[in-house]
Amino acid sequence: MAYKKPFYVKMMTDAFQQWSDLERRAGVTLFKNTGYLVFGKDTEEYIISNLESLRLNGIPHQTFSGLEANQRYPRQLKIPSTHKCIYEEMGGILYASRSLLAFQQEFVKLGGTILDNHQVTEIIPGDRVTVVTNRGSFKANNVVIAAGPWAPALCSSIGVDLPFKVKRVESIYWKVDNADAYSSDIFPTTFGIAHGDTFYSIPVDEYPNMVKISSAGGIWTDANNRDTESGPVTVPAVADFISSTFRGVACKPSIIDYCMYTTYGGSGHFNVLKELNYLGHGFKLSPVVGKLVAELISKDTPSHDLHPFRVSRFTTPQSSL
Repeated sequence: MAYKKPFYVKMMTDAFQQWSDLERRAGVTLFKNTGYLVFGKDTEEYIISNLESLRLNGIPHQTFSGLEANQRYPRQLKIPSTHKCIYEEMGGILYASRSLLAFQQEFVKLGGTILDNHQVTEIIPGDRVTVVTNRGSFKANNVVIAAGPWAPALCSSIGVDLPFKVKRVESIYWKVDNADAYSSDIFPTTFGIAHGDTFYSIPVDEYPNMVKISSAGGIWTDANNRDTESGPVTVPAVADFISSTFRGVACKPSIIDYCMYTTYGGSGHFNVLKELNYLGHGFKLSPVVGKLVAELISKDTPSHDLHPFRVSRFTTPQSSL
């Protein structure tokens, strides 16, 4: 919930309810509540705007010093005592793979069809949109592009050139001396600001005896060449952050995975809707984004203000989106 932009907080409130509904229908655990701790200098714009946003939206939270954070978590933290901390009880871990499967299963239950291994090669706008794949063509009244880092090539097929950028980021896992101390049952997810960079951590949950600590840094890349790029670039900065922030965490990583962040794009064709902008927080908001996309296609009044997402902030398209 701790977003510096108030409209994200409102969307996240909606998303929590939708994740809960999906979890109930799927009969599996999709979200684990661990709490969420944000910390940094009290002069950091991110800290100031987060507090303003939480207060504006009436989101329950606590504020305290770095010293108190270290006292609350003496086996885990050693952050500067003068830092300001924001704690939210609602934060936690969303299990991405499990959640995606639940989405797909619910989609099929409602009558949808999933076509795997269909590489989309072209989209042809018209009164009815044609989607060309390596296994045939399909026509529809409306098409939603949700291709993430592969969107630039698809959008170029409909004559759209927007400032897409794809960044390869690193998901880094580090061994801990005491897995119990860093268990997701007692230690929260965190977001820290240091040396002009931001870092996040997830307690021991995905891999035994390892925490995930990473930054949003990385290298600009192309979706099809992600794995041909050079090796990891953020490890030294993350290691420095670990040494000044956490106790009992190894100084060398054990596992490094890669993922891609994609910036936003759009189209001038009113019945080709783009749903492309999935950065670090995008997946958490995906139920709300899906609802908004459905509302736009159905020409219903959007349930959230879409002004912050208008494609006109990049260009002057024909679209009214």
